[in-house]
Amino acid sequence: MSATFTGATRRYTGTLGEVLLRNTVLIAAAVVFVAFSLASSKFASGSNLRNIAIQGSGSAVMAVGMTFVIITAGIDLSIGAILFLSTAGAAELFVHGLPAAWAPLVAVLFGLGLGALNGASIAFVGINPLIVTLATLNLYRGVGGHLTGFSTVYLPPGMTKFGTGTVASIPAPIVVAAVVALVGGVVLRRTVFGRHVQAIGANVEAARNLGLPVRRVLVGVYAISGLTAAFAGLIENGRLGALQPTVGLGEELTVITAVVLGGTSLFGGKGSILGSLFGVALLQMVADGLVLAHISPYVFDMLRASVLIVAVLVGTSRARSLRAVPIVRRRRLEVGP
Repeated sequence: MSATFTGATRRYTGTLGEVLLRNTVLIAAAVVFVAFSLASSKFASGSNLRNIAIQGSGSAVMAVGMTFVIITAGIDLSIGAILFLSTAGAAELFVHGLPAAWAPLVAVLFGLGLGALNGASIAFVGINPLIVTLATLNLYRGVGGHLTGFSTVYLPPGMTKFGTGTVASIPAPIVVAAVVALVGGVVLRRTVFGRHVQAIGANVEAARNLGLPVRRVLVGVYAISGLTAAFAGLIENGRLGALQPTVGLGEELTVITAVVLGGTSLFGGKGSILGSLFGVALLQMVADGLVLAHISPYVFDMLRASVLIVAVLVGTSRARSLRAVPIVRRRRLEVGP
């Protein structure tokens, strides 16, 4: 009886541990929400929660694209620069006669093309994603700066509706983020392309041996990342009604941290859109709560960096432990009972 009780206790403890591990970001978000609600009466107000949702919409949209990228064991450091250049390019064409109604579509196409260029360099040339996107981060921002003269550019009304409009009284940024997340979730979980993305992230060599179109999928993944960055640009620049030369600077780190917080492995093969959204919500609540608590905004930068370091250490440790487990038992651990 004692052995039975001990076995049951271990199973219960193990199950509880797995539940806590899988819902870490949700639990953390709940703790942060309660803590800041107690620290400031304004935090949990309807207007502030609405503000948090609007401010986090751009990051949420980019987190969808970044989830695809990181699941393939890649990285995209250029999304902030794409956010800037896609809007800058469309605004420049507007100045030269492009109808304002077409400007958002042109911005989105720019983002798609810039992301695809990243993907082609990685998939067909064979350059490491970190090197490619670090280079294009500077390239795209430099081109955008050349177009704008590194000065503020005021946008036409047709380019601001994604940031200032409403849909059935719901702010447009929230609607756009919800639609992009829904479509991204369906593509990742319900389509052949999504299954290919996960297979490539789990083992790219095995995916090639199975005949999967690895190169095309990688180009598609980075194109999606560029596309979502362009949408985020329409949201964030639209809210301001102007394109500032510093827009998007450092935002790639916030998005990567949010995606990792949401459970996507930096080593590929695992991740979810919903988890990434929870990661964005957590970081946005922290940023907002620090402002209301009159704490230096640099604390947020330190927290963001610390989370990334811990995520890398945890991921490395887990990868090593899996390699040490016999292959039959490893499959049971990965698949589950």
